[in-house]
Amino acid sequence: MRAHLLSLATACAFAAPALPALAQFATLPPADAPMNFSAAQCSALHEIETGVATRSADEIERIGAVLEANQNADPAAVAQLSGLSLPTVTTMGALDPQQGMAFSLVFGSMLRHYHPELLLKQLRMRGPLGQVPDVSGSPLGMAVLDGLLDTAQQNYLTQCS
Repeated sequence: MRAHLLSLATACAFAAPALPALAQFATLPPADAPMNFSAAQCSALHEIETGVATRSADEIERIGAVLEANQNADPAAVAQLSGLSLPTVTTMGALDPQQGMAFSLVFGSMLRHYHPELLLKQLRMRGPLGQVPDVSGSPLGMAVLDGLLDTAQQNYLTQCS
């Protein structure tokens, strides 16, 4: 599976690549360009939101662990393991790095809303591994993260409503 799907999954607790923290932020969309979501991406995000809203944090983590162990699985296997539809998995697999980061940020905003403890746990757990910056102990870092998540959430709500 593609790295951006896995980075989405990390933030989403579906899976995770070992990327340096700076590499992840290098793929952020430019500040003057809004995140744009296609109809297929909006559909995938709606399905993901439904899953985040209805699954427990423990179940999301379990899915993440299973998928992390099966990073090279084909889309049908990922759909079966995650409970996501094949169109959603295929859409996620076709994301470029910037789109993957936008998805990750939207997913992070979903986690912040439905499972804030899981978002903080992922930051604390993945930070020392160099996969995401652990800003959980930094008020300034959390403010920046909240701003990014707010922007992603607003773009999602505006474009995908």
